[in-house]
Amino acid sequence: MSRSSGRKSAELTPEGLMRRVTKAFAANDTRPLLEAIDDNTVWKTAAASGSPFQFGGSYRSRAGIAEVTSRIFSSYTFHRFDAKEIIESGEIAWGLFDVEGSYHPKKDRSRRAIPIRYECALRWRVRNGKLIEYQSFFDTASLLDQQGELRPPARPE
Repeated sequence: MSRSSGRKSAELTPEGLMRRVTKAFAANDTRPLLEAIDDNTVWKTAAASGSPFQFGGSYRSRAGIAEVTSRIFSSYTFHRFDAKEIIESGEIAWGLFDVEGSYHPKKDRSRRAIPIRYECALRWRVRNGKLIEYQSFFDTASLLDQQGELRPPARPE
């Protein structure tokens, strides 16, 4: 097997695909992700629909994934998306990442970008070199707090 075909097949493994796509996230490049998604990909975020995050919920298909990534990358600029650990078993890859970036408030564009840092876990299912399931997990309260958008609980009178 040639070196280039060996590299290509390694990129198609769940771990290889996760490494390639998240490396591109750190450069704010969604092309590797969009190239890797299947027509029937399901994307689930840590935040629920109707949450303060505009990207919360589940998305399906290429159009849904393009929509959610557009929402994410219009509000966040990533500077680091470093893998602490990636574990692969069959079609499944789990990754733990240190993420640093900036949040750009949509409500008040005159505000400066806000630096953010968080730890994120990703669970992906990859079949035939294509991403068919994407799930992300992160501390939503911490991220909202860093963004200055965490509302304190109401105090009893």
